[in-house]
Amino acid sequence: MDKKELLEYARTVVIALIVALVLAGVATGCSKVIAEHHSKMLARISNTTKDNELIGYLITKYLREASQNPGDYTINVRLGGLYELLFSYKQAEEQYKTAISKSPYGVYSPFFGLANLYIKAGKYKKALAVVKKLDNKDYKPLLIAKGDFYMNLGDALWQNSKYLDAVRQYKVAFFYYKKVDSNKKDTAIAGIIDCYNKIADEYYKKHKIEKSIESLETALLYKEVPFIYYKLAILYKDYDPVAANKYMEKTYKTDPGIINFDIYEEILLKLINYYYQRNMDIEKELYQHKLKSIHTFQKRYVITEKDVGINIVDLRYKSNFFDTKYKIGVKFKIENNSKYDFNSLFVIAKLHYDKGEENLEDREIFSRRFYSKKKPLKSRTESPEYKFVYEYADKDELFSAQKIRLDFYAGKKENMRKIPVYSIDIKK
Repeated sequence: MDKKELLEYARTVVIALIVALVLAGVATGCSKVIAEHHSKMLARISNTTKDNELIGYLITKYLREASQNPGDYTINVRLGGLYELLFSYKQAEEQYKTAISKSPYGVYSPFFGLANLYIKAGKYKKALAVVKKLDNKDYKPLLIAKGDFYMNLGDALWQNSKYLDAVRQYKVAFFYYKKVDSNKKDTAIAGIIDCYNKIADEYYKKHKIEKSIESLETALLYKEVPFIYYKLAILYKDYDPVAANKYMEKTYKTDPGIINFDIYEEILLKLINYYYQRNMDIEKELYQHKLKSIHTFQKRYVITEKDVGINIVDLRYKSNFFDTKYKIGVKFKIENNSKYDFNSLFVIAKLHYDKGEENLEDREIFSRRFYSKKKPLKSRTESPEYKFVYEYADKDELFSAQKIRLDFYAGKKENMRKIPVYSIDIKK
């Protein structure tokens, strides 16, 4: 591949990462990145003096209860969890093992407590050995708990960049979730796709294109995802224009906003030449027509970050006398740097802010469609001045944010991805 194609593939990798995280977040409410954040937050919380005192008090309480009720395994399970909060894994292990020895047949929580503890400690073989001791009966809560365990194990391996091992665990989790028709199977699918995508990237870096293609096509067996289509179109481009076009057309139908249309046109030109050399005139004419329609689509709907400029005329961040209400006022102009007129332009403004360490949030504060065929923004011209105001009070989580950034996004078509075109930090 040439330099342009390498850059395009790299851009697609970034898109893939974003989409994969969104998929995982939608499916589980807690992507791997968020889960890692939660573990770090837990470490900070449990290491504070106040929380350690509370945990210590509860441990003392439950140790006393355990001596008074030696047959109650649930107390030992609670103690195991408390010792985990203190990262006292040896004591936690002892408590879970004690709970297992006390628990009656058919009780599984101590086993999963111990197995998940081993995952945290990086003892994966021990974790698997514990879970394999459990029954294989079709009891829904047990099957879901097994699925959760294999998801946790997959996440741990993923965080250590062991993607081949991780995908095996996600597949086992998917097996258990699917068996009981749990919605969590979507979580496992997101993990599987994410792993195969990472594996494909590793093969690509080693110039093993066929292996990279194989990995991505395996991912599609579990779920059809636009960014996987797109990456396959790029990989096939120089080897099989028919396959490249097949995947590019699927991308075009599902998420045209991620496409670099220069790459799409290159694929179509190679496909036209492919049919020309084989005297397949009908197919050649068909894709010549397709090329024209792509040109028209690109002219009407496609923009890049270089095509749109946002020129800030005035940006003000003010509070009232009592510092209880805040106002962000923005005046801006839009610059059309492209070779086409803007007959339609959707502009969105978002605030990007921190809700605490490593916890970031976006909030849309402005959205508007500009221009029409009768009143376009001409090529190489600047718009008149526009403005908007956003207000919030001290009870809003924005109030405690240490950093606030204003981001502008733009696109020509309402249902297409809006690309970032401008960003500025707001100083309090």
